[in-house]
Amino acid sequence: MEIVTRTFEKLLTSKTIDEVELILDDLKVDMKYRMDDKVYPRLKFKITKQEIEELKEKGIITADNLLADLSNADPLTKLLYSISWKNGDLKKVKHIIEGIVSGQQDEKENGLVFYQFGKYLTKKPGEPIIDQHVLRAFGAYKANGDKEKLDRLKRLSLITKKEKELIDQYKLWLQTDLTKELRDSDNYSYHVDKVLFAVGKSIKEKS
Repeated sequence: MEIVTRTFEKLLTSKTIDEVELILDDLKVDMKYRMDDKVYPRLKFKITKQEIEELKEKGIITADNLLADLSNADPLTKLLYSISWKNGDLKKVKHIIEGIVSGQQDEKENGLVFYQFGKYLTKKPGEPIIDQHVLRAFGAYKANGDKEKLDRLKRLSLITKKEKELIDQYKLWLQTDLTKELRDSDNYSYHVDKVLFAVGKSIKEKS
């Protein structure tokens, strides 16, 4: 777990995005573990609660936060709907929407990855993307050498409500433990996520 210890040491002292971006190179983390920017290019836009309400008024989203029948939508909307349909992801859109429109209190117990992704899309400071690899890396850091916890984290592949406490701890850590200079940087959580994604993925494959 030396890589985890060194990663967090560097994250906790980083003051700029550039310093965070250099961590994986400094630790010589293999490129195969890193997030592919061509597959997952940075999302520069945000989505607001007001925009979701406007989509509901137009009949594009239902009152239950599901996509409505888009037969009469523009070609791009129909194309993206078709991709969601083909991948069986239509119901996941509901969790993303709920994340976008949610308040501070999180009572949600399922669809947590997509729900948190919705929160990230609002671009509120300290709202990360989160996935199994990020949580694995953060969980290993918090486990502080506890072998039982580490073994369970290495096997982590599906995020359920059992991981909700860990998600909350990660978000709190992002919003309080990093340097103020880094937290003042635009979209800083995205760059931290990228580092932990690679570290968490390497932990899984090397276990």
